[in-house]
Amino acid sequence: MPQQQLYCICRKPDTGQWMIACDYCDDWYHGACVSIRESQSHLIETYACPTCTSKHLGTTTWKRKCRLPGCDNSALVDGDKKSKFCTPEHGVAWFKLNIQAHSTDTDDGLRNAGISVSELSAILYSVSNVREFKRLGNVPPTPSSPTLTLEDQTRLSMLNGQRADIEKRLKYIEHKARYIEYAKLRATAQKTVCGFDRKLVWDDAEWAEWCDSDEGARILDRIREFKRTQDEQKNGASADDGAGVGNVEKRKRGRKLKQQVTIQLDLRDILNVVGNSDDDAVEDVCMLERRRCSRHASWQHIRAEEVELDERVCRDALVKIEREEQAIRQRAAIRSFKDSTKDGGRCIVVN
Repeated sequence: MPQQQLYCICRKPDTGQWMIACDYCDDWYHGACVSIRESQSHLIETYACPTCTSKHLGTTTWKRKCRLPGCDNSALVDGDKKSKFCTPEHGVAWFKLNIQAHSTDTDDGLRNAGISVSELSAILYSVSNVREFKRLGNVPPTPSSPTLTLEDQTRLSMLNGQRADIEKRLKYIEHKARYIEYAKLRATAQKTVCGFDRKLVWDDAEWAEWCDSDEGARILDRIREFKRTQDEQKNGASADDGAGVGNVEKRKRGRKLKQQVTIQLDLRDILNVVGNSDDDAVEDVCMLERRRCSRHASWQHIRAEEVELDERVCRDALVKIEREEQAIRQRAAIRSFKDSTKDGGRCIVVN
């Protein structure tokens, strides 16, 4: 019985499965063994088997695939002209898919980083070939100063007013966050006292009025200076704590004692931040025993989280305003660019 010829890395005979020949050693390989499907064969320009590849005799090279999703055909090559698509129709279809994907409106009414079909059409009609199309982003578009409509100007003015209001509110939120940190330290200094400050439940108008008053400005300045001093002391204590070597347990005991002394000095200074002349500020503090004051339970965490939420809402609102402004100016620029296009018969052909 004649011996069958063996092929592939599996060293088995031809079983009728699809096979591919190596362009370097002329041996044949089962597609399943070298992880190549028959549907991919028309995209292979030169095939190198695993053995030839490991010996650096050559590598597998592939033809360019059509960019249209779902198409496995190779892109057209006509001499020096190389396309990204297998047919001009697939090029048009690819552009339509991208325009549809990037021209939808998001929930906040802003354009999702894309342009409409008419806006893209205006850009395409302004160039006569692919080379000009690729150079569009190299220079600023004309006209350089897009004309804003009355509606755009009104909306931008309204957005500027909203931004100013939000930035002003952020300043008051920053003051409240700093005041909450001080109130928490003051409550710690008073040990068993609740320490809740009624200023923390004022509405925005009351809080802003107090911050702008002489009393509020004076207390906030003191708190700011107190916080700066605290940070300097903590940084100095951390630096001293890391210096020197010695017994581990001795260093631990010394560090614990040093921290206790630092805290005691801090707490002694905390109660002097407001000062005796600001009696109204002290009267706003709840002096009930902390364990029996159920009304203000967990006020430190609750008020801190409220301030963080307010700040996050304001930051998000500023981002939306900035995006809307950019969208308005972008549409105005494209609209002006479209109006400046005189030759409506020129169109770019994408191959």
